[in-house]
Amino acid sequence: MNAAVAGPSSSSLPTGKRLCVPFRAPGASPVLAHLYLPTGLSASTRVVVVMHGTLRNAHEYIEGWTAWAERADRVVVAPNFDHAAWPGNGSYQSGNVLRGDGSEAPNPEPGWAFTVVEAIHEWIRDELGLDDRHFTLWGHSAGAQFVHRFLLFKPQAKVSAAIAAGCGWFTVPDLGTRFPYGLDHPSLPFGEHDARRYVHAPLALLRGTWDTTRDSRLRTTAGAEAQGRNRYERAGHMLRAAKRVDPTSNWRLLDVPGVGHDWTGMAPVAQSLLEEG
Repeated sequence: MNAAVAGPSSSSLPTGKRLCVPFRAPGASPVLAHLYLPTGLSASTRVVVVMHGTLRNAHEYIEGWTAWAERADRVVVAPNFDHAAWPGNGSYQSGNVLRGDGSEAPNPEPGWAFTVVEAIHEWIRDELGLDDRHFTLWGHSAGAQFVHRFLLFKPQAKVSAAIAAGCGWFTVPDLGTRFPYGLDHPSLPFGEHDARRYVHAPLALLRGTWDTTRDSRLRTTAGAEAQGRNRYERAGHMLRAAKRVDPTSNWRLLDVPGVGHDWTGMAPVAQSLLEEG
């Protein structure tokens, strides 16, 4: 196991109830891992990682996934990246890849939020003796930002499916657009190969047909506005950017009728998609 965990071992993790386990990976700040283990837990049970939004409310997100996890025989983990240990958008939504001190220098990879999620999955898989080496990844709003950037920065991660729902703005696969809106950055040596690999990651974009409000949390910088006037338009921009890189990109864009910027309306659709996979 590659992570140091201040919490119970698998022998004392009860099934059929929500748990909260302190977790700290080497070289990274701590998180709280909110867990649900189904009562039918076995070696064939699979893992879903659920990423919270900007409110850092993983304890609420896990509640929306437990009934489905029990029915679908999934371990669900919702890591909480709190504001104290992971301050600002760069630490969470952008994975803590860059130092954020004005230098534009990268952080060591063990300290990335993306790496922490990999370590949590490895811990769960090893502690519970699960056969499946992969996991699925879902996030809403700020969590959706985390999800799609995870695929960019962790191309070798064991992710079988990723779903980004209600994303406010994107890091598009465009080498001519400055990061974080595109791939151009002096400390991030992305090239054409990286862009093509990115657009062939197993990503589904979910957008609510009512997610067209320009609310107070919608980013309105020039880079974000270039992607569209609202979250609905920006998801379409993201898919078009992928198709420009490679028309055979397997990214999918799915509309969720009658849902606005609401993770509780998006989660059941994501759950249905995961059951199909």
